[in-house]
Amino acid sequence: MSNRFLIPLCLMLPLSAGLQAAITFSVVFTSQAEADLSASDRAKFTDGLAFWDAIIDGYQDGRSYNWVLTVDTFSQAASGGGVLLGSAGPEDLYLSNVVPGSGLGGSWPDRYILSGSGFSQFNTHPDADIEPGPDQLNASTIRHEIGHALGIGTLWEDNEVYNDGIGGNHNRTATVGTPGQYIGANGLSIYQSEFDPTAAFIPIERDGGPGTADGHWNMVADHFNSSLENQPGFDSDPGDGGPAPTVLFGPNLGLSLDDELMTGVSSGSRFISETTKASLIDIGFTLHSSPVPEPAVFAHLALAFGLAARRRR
Repeated sequence: MSNRFLIPLCLMLPLSAGLQAAITFSVVFTSQAEADLSASDRAKFTDGLAFWDAIIDGYQDGRSYNWVLTVDTFSQAASGGGVLLGSAGPEDLYLSNVVPGSGLGGSWPDRYILSGSGFSQFNTHPDADIEPGPDQLNASTIRHEIGHALGIGTLWEDNEVYNDGIGGNHNRTATVGTPGQYIGANGLSIYQSEFDPTAAFIPIERDGGPGTADGHWNMVADHFNSSLENQPGFDSDPGDGGPAPTVLFGPNLGLSLDDELMTGVSSGSRFISETTKASLIDIGFTLHSSPVPEPAVFAHLALAFGLAARRRR
């Protein structure tokens, strides 16, 4: 099993059945990050890990891990109408113990490919400073990148919930599915309740190139290849050209999926959806027990959303 991630992705609920294992989170900084980041910015990583710790309970395979995030920094100016805020992915991968009923196949039946630690890089160039005041890093950007380091977008194909249509670029290649369509059972079930009762899949971003395409929930208001939007061969995202899905119930009622935390462009409220939380079960995690709001009222609200967002990967 490879001990490194293959595709770093960047930012420009019920518990599943089976054994549960504890997970603890910690962070380390490279010497470059220590030099570049203020104490206030470094503290945001502890807060970011606490954000995910409040959602994730452990792993489904019965083992316990200390999940460590390594943080590095770089400096890169804006180009092409956007600026790269950061990138991240799993650093160490592990095969889980057998989890009966998971349905995973290939060379490792019923075994998840898990993120055992993460590596992240954050842009400290002035062009990437979207945080008011003296701090450089934005809390939602950090949360987003930690999500990728945990496996959101980066370990989808390894765990057979997404097929990007390219063979050999992951440790396990999904044998079913269509590019642009996430089919993980837990994420899709909650998406149907939260956004679209008729959905047969969750639309996935196909624009933005490596590091953005095939690793984020789709944005209808794309910010990539703007001169080529909706041209054959350039924009095949399902749902583009219509309104973005909006939350149908609960505390996030009316919020646009385009503004969700795990889309490829930072915009709006950057809320985390119940869909994102549930998708963690599809890649081997268990979640803390928390009630999912009942869809008592189905509201279809036309919300405006900004176009000049910062690109994140």
